[in-house]
Amino acid sequence: MAVLLDTGILYAFYDRDDSWHKRSRTLFEAEQHALIVPSPVIPEVDHLLGSRLGRAAQMAFYQGLSGGHYFIADLPQGKYQRVEELNRQFAQLALGFVDAAIVAISEALELPRIATTDRRDFVPLAAALSLQLLP
Repeated sequence: MAVLLDTGILYAFYDRDDSWHKRSRTLFEAEQHALIVPSPVIPEVDHLLGSRLGRAAQMAFYQGLSGGHYFIADLPQGKYQRVEELNRQFAQLALGFVDAAIVAISEALELPRIATTDRRDFVPLAAALSLQLLP
C-alpha cells in the first residue's frame, strides 16, 4: 500500500544529520515503489533543502521528482473546502494549508498512511480521522 510523504520526512531523507534520517531511509527503501509526494509539500521541501543544505540537495530532490522515484498527488479542486474544514475543526492545532491538504489528499485517495516527523499535528489528526502514521 502506498504512503503519503510530509515535508519533514522528505527533508530528513536528504539531510544525513537529521535525527529522522535513518528512519526515513529505512521507510523509503521499504516503500520505494509506493512513495507519494503531495504537491503542496514540494515548495516547502524545496525551501528547506535550499536554505539549510544548499543547491546540491535541491537538485537531488528535483531528480527524485523528475526521475520517477516519487508519485505526485495534486490536491483535487473539490478538496480545497476540506482544507478549510480541517483548519476549522482542528483550530487548536493551527494546521495551516499544507498539513490540512495532506489529510485532504489522503481522504481523496482513500490512503490513510502518512509518513511524517510532525507528531504534534498528526497524532491528534490520526486519532480523530483513522490515519496511520509512519515511521
